[in-house]
Amino acid sequence: MLYLFRILRKSFRSSMRQATVRLSLFLVMALIVIATILLSIGIVGKTYDYSIGDIAREDIRVPGEISYRIESETRVEKLRASEAVPLVFDIDQNVLIETLKILETLFDGIDQTFKEYPPDGTDRTFQFMRLKEKLERTPGTFEFEDKVLFNLLQYPRPTELRQIMRRIIIYIQDTGVLERPYDNPLNLKNRNATIRLFNDPEDSSDVSRSLDSLRTIEDVRRDLYTICLSIAPNLTKDQLFLVFVVAGRLIRPNMSFNVEETRRRIGEATHAVKPVMGTLKKGQSLVREGDTITTDALNRISILNNHARSSKTNYILGVLILHLSFLVIFGYFLLEFHAKLLPDRKIPVIVFMIVVVFLVYTFFLSRTENILNSNINFALFLPIPAVTMIVATLFNLFLAIIIGLYVIFFTFVISSGSMPVILLAFSSAILGVFVLNNVEKRTGFLRGGLFLGIINSLVVIGVCLMEEYSLADTFRNVELALASGIVNSMLVLGVFPLFENMFGIVTKFNLLELSDLNAPIFKRMLIEAPGTYNHSLMVATMAEAACKEIGANYLLARVGGYYHDIGKIAESGIYIENKAADPRAKTLSPEEYSSIIIGHVKKGIDIAVNNKLPNEVIDFIREHHGQTVMTYFYHQALEAAEASGAGSDIQKAAFQYPGPRPHSRETAVVMLADSIEAASRSLQEPSYVKLESLVKKIIYNKLNDDELEFSNLTMSDLTRVQRAFMRVLNGFFHTRMEYPEKEAVEKLEQKVMNGKTAP
Repeated sequence: MLYLFRILRKSFRSSMRQATVRLSLFLVMALIVIATILLSIGIVGKTYDYSIGDIAREDIRVPGEISYRIESETRVEKLRASEAVPLVFDIDQNVLIETLKILETLFDGIDQTFKEYPPDGTDRTFQFMRLKEKLERTPGTFEFEDKVLFNLLQYPRPTELRQIMRRIIIYIQDTGVLERPYDNPLNLKNRNATIRLFNDPEDSSDVSRSLDSLRTIEDVRRDLYTICLSIAPNLTKDQLFLVFVVAGRLIRPNMSFNVEETRRRIGEATHAVKPVMGTLKKGQSLVREGDTITTDALNRISILNNHARSSKTNYILGVLILHLSFLVIFGYFLLEFHAKLLPDRKIPVIVFMIVVVFLVYTFFLSRTENILNSNINFALFLPIPAVTMIVATLFNLFLAIIIGLYVIFFTFVISSGSMPVILLAFSSAILGVFVLNNVEKRTGFLRGGLFLGIINSLVVIGVCLMEEYSLADTFRNVELALASGIVNSMLVLGVFPLFENMFGIVTKFNLLELSDLNAPIFKRMLIEAPGTYNHSLMVATMAEAACKEIGANYLLARVGGYYHDIGKIAESGIYIENKAADPRAKTLSPEEYSSIIIGHVKKGIDIAVNNKLPNEVIDFIREHHGQTVMTYFYHQALEAAEASGAGSDIQKAAFQYPGPRPHSRETAVVMLADSIEAASRSLQEPSYVKLESLVKKIIYNKLNDDELEFSNLTMSDLTRVQRAFMRVLNGFFHTRMEYPEKEAVEKLEQKVMNGKTAP
């Protein structure tokens, strides 16, 4: 666990060095604050300050249904529940066991005395002396009076007397004997009691009794003679008195009031009592303007004030915690995949603006009563698909899914968890992510909007069936769903120019316009630098195919391929692909030649700026050579220096492009395509094996020279790029049949015809 924490901490620190990540986290926290405020505005209401006898200055109505606790009635219910809880008394069975042991010791002594010293006549003096000696030697027995012991020895049937004594003691001790009267230490009005037996392994059940039925030791001794008479009515008066005296000596208190257990049971009973709740209905009038504030009215106003001040604190705190959990989820994806989610620093700001506009719009829409009368209408009036469409089309699907999930969450909370709203929000957000995924023409927005409307119509029909809407209402909602889909797609189409012009965002429609080869700059390139023109077309085709393979922006790569060499137009004759028509090509030194060729990058950037090309396209011009060295001219310069002995004057930097190296997958792919396409033209009799060897060599060299260090291309990406390049090159250099010349065909034809006519 500690190891995992260290890895996450290291990843967090490294990611936080990225300015885009820091900006994104800051904007997310700002978004949390804004969303929490918007969700809380409708919760915290107005308060009123009145006293009894004041005149109401305004009509006071309940803004929304309020449930409140009626404290007085709740206290009554709790008191009633506490008084219904029986008082708990405990009977200690150990007292009965110890008492019976004493009784058994007494009668065992009598039995043993008679066995050892059988009686002779009516005189029991000798037996009395022996019994007294035995009892004195037995610890834990009571000291009985001599008269009692002597009379016990006179009883003719000691076994019967033993049983009678056992029944009396068990009856009294099982009933329970208090040491002193119950003095009500908890001040309870309850007169019911429950008796618990403890230290009894066989019986632990409670027995219900009336408090009046409980007896103290004094009560038992007072009624003991009557109890003995009821249990042993056949005994003589003297025998009964003897039993009475012995039982009186043996009976002890064994029951006590359990204060803690009684208090615990009362606490459980009162805690289980549900609060008595009252309800103030939405729109209910508490007092009208000009009325006198009565006690009842003031109590209701106090309830309204308490609700407005603090009753929704937990709700607001819960919303804030949910937002923070969303921050943790988004933060994780941002730290792990920030390069894919936010490749541009402008993206966090634009997404923040889009979401804030949606939140504010949704907030005001939720406060429109006519809209809220129908949850379906409310959901369909929300531009949820427009939000995810814009993010997915402008940036990427992953970011659009994250934003879509948050939009669903916000909609769910502000609609108080309405099922129709959450279903339509979910379908709209998810469809908005994917419905325009492959749109390359503006008319595709209409098809996407229609598809969105049809799917949402099916969702609406399902919801209407579940909610038992009438057929007319269902039909109206279906019409609204279809209109909502088309309106959202048109909204996206309408705001694209705003993003393109205000933020300089390059959309696929910008790229489609820039890829028009009939543009003046390409017409000029075709006339002045035809070789460069064909080379650019080939590079664009190769880059497009490779970017499709690796999931990069293939349209951007294609446009970048078209424009990457526009700097060669100015001095087109100096470049070999244009047949080197410039006479200077044969007179320039390697350093001068290299300087001109390297200069095409800066010239291309100047041309791009003058033509107002977006920065994303200019990056291809700036980065398509990275910091590579022009080895051909550098080698020529070294050979010349070696021959003249001036090797120390050769500076490698003079033959090196200034860079920077590619900072995106698309510019890196164009760099590879540019080098491979140019090198492939130098192959003699190109074959598949030669082309494959060339492609692998150039990719390896670029990788080995760290030219792809910042491109985010993986080894798996490079493998797929290589395959895509090979498909294009193999199609371009495929073997054609060699067709015969027309003159050869005519000569052969004449020869054959002459042969047929010869005799």
